[in-house]
Amino acid sequence: MPFGSSSVMENRRRLVCEILSEGVSLSEACRRAGVTRKTGLKWVNRAREFGVEVMEELSRAPKSCPKRTCLETQNALLALKDRYPEWGAGKLTKILQTESGICLPPRTGDEVLRRCGRTKKTPRVVLQPLERFERDECGALLQMDFKGLPQTVPYSVLSVLDDHGRYCLAFEALKDKTGPSVKEALWNLFGTHGLPDSILSDNGDCWGSATSKAPSKLEAWLMLLGIKPIHGRPGHPQTQGKVERFHLTAKIELGTQLCQSSIEEVRPILKDFVQRYNWVRPHDALGGKVPGSRYTPFPRKRPEKLPEHQIPPGSITRRVDQDGLIYFKNVIYKLGKGLHGNSVVLKEDEFGILTYFQGFPLAYISELKIYS
Repeated sequence: MPFGSSSVMENRRRLVCEILSEGVSLSEACRRAGVTRKTGLKWVNRAREFGVEVMEELSRAPKSCPKRTCLETQNALLALKDRYPEWGAGKLTKILQTESGICLPPRTGDEVLRRCGRTKKTPRVVLQPLERFERDECGALLQMDFKGLPQTVPYSVLSVLDDHGRYCLAFEALKDKTGPSVKEALWNLFGTHGLPDSILSDNGDCWGSATSKAPSKLEAWLMLLGIKPIHGRPGHPQTQGKVERFHLTAKIELGTQLCQSSIEEVRPILKDFVQRYNWVRPHDALGGKVPGSRYTPFPRKRPEKLPEHQIPPGSITRRVDQDGLIYFKNVIYKLGKGLHGNSVVLKEDEFGILTYFQGFPLAYISELKIYS
């Protein structure tokens, strides 16, 4: 057992005084103090060199550290941290290599930030491995949602991400969440990037619902463009995980900047964020690459005007009236007002008569509510 519990410094001085003043042997003094001869001899030599009153522990830090990160690299990393305070060493070191050609391991970068007081250690959380999915090419699927904002904010922010590369196609302030506002934004988006194969959204706002048997007005509009609307399961926002994670990133990096007094004020803020997200910020799910590295325009080009509903010759059709009703064999069925003014095609298969719009299957007649 080492020095007694009364006082480490007192025990050291007592040991030294017994040896130097009282003539007690080194072995006996060390036995009384409960320390080894090596420890006792170290403190005797320390007392002879500095005096009995000054017997403090010396620093154990190495006098030199050849592998320590040089000051130039450290300053470059800290300058990046100033530019992007929300980002950690993993992203910052990748940008450091891209912009300055300086190769710094992420763990070393994390240690530099910690040593300089620019980060704090967070508790380690062990997560279960996630089963990720993504489409094989750009335009196969888009994820769409509105960013949650306080009701006092005089606009809504529409987010549209490509599922393949997380590329942000739109992070745009709209005057409201209605179908006409969304249609205008998507029409411009399709003119720039092309037409996607499908769009995934939740079950709120103007999107429609997975439980509905007929499309909303927005969904019918997408179908006319040959785009398949898809909904996540109600109560499962993780289905739209990519756009939800994008919203978290925006919340962390923009914070209260998302809440401005007008659309005109927030638009440049959103534009700068999208530029940084697509082309500067390394994405962990992409192996440290930026989403822009995976982006390519979609193969299908947007037409100059909205196509008309194409009905195959010889098809059995029924027109949807202003109340969303169709008449078939003297029975009235409620299909939904989203298709008002359009005709649906009726086809019989092994399970019954199925309704179609623009080639997309809707619902079986037997599933529709009978209107009386």
